[in-house]
Amino acid sequence: MGRERLLLKSLCLPPYQESSQVRELSISLFKDVMKSVVGRDKKKMKNKVQRVLLPLFLHMSDQTESVAKASRDTLVACAEFLEWRKLSDLAETYQTHLIGECLLRHDRRRVEEYLFQSLPYLRDSQATLRKAALRFIGLAAQHLRNLSKRELWDICNALLPLAKDTELSVRSLAAQTIYIVTRDMPTSGWSLRSLCCWPC
Repeated sequence: MGRERLLLKSLCLPPYQESSQVRELSISLFKDVMKSVVGRDKKKMKNKVQRVLLPLFLHMSDQTESVAKASRDTLVACAEFLEWRKLSDLAETYQTHLIGECLLRHDRRRVEEYLFQSLPYLRDSQATLRKAALRFIGLAAQHLRNLSKRELWDICNALLPLAKDTELSVRSLAAQTIYIVTRDMPTSGWSLRSLCCWPC
């Protein structure tokens, strides 16, 4: 299972550290290894496959067409491996606006994990990936209401730099996401909400 660990690590590296060719090869290789797993190893592989669902989903928005396609094809293969028909159908038909919600509703125990897994994508060099991550964070935040102050602080710290993003659409989406994340915070006792908000 050493190959699987190496491939999983390469898929989960902060995306801004990888070239498009490395991303495409890692994604395609993961799919090939996953398809070759049989017997008892298949059960062990299941958790690893679940951990790459979100990166694959986000990379469907990659500006490099070959990476986006490899991500979609591998997401379909992962869904089939997990016997998750709805996700497979959504990925097969490129219904990206529904895949995020599908991930969050399918296993609510993983919502917080997915949310924090998406934060490194806010620093990606591609605006399309930054926006995909922002949309997912806003969606995930609606499914979580028990985050600690420290966790909320970490999320806001990741979002704040996008206030000065070079892309207007990213700045606007970041402001909306901050609002969603902080709207249920107490208005007294600490200043996280005021720190996180900025003029649109």
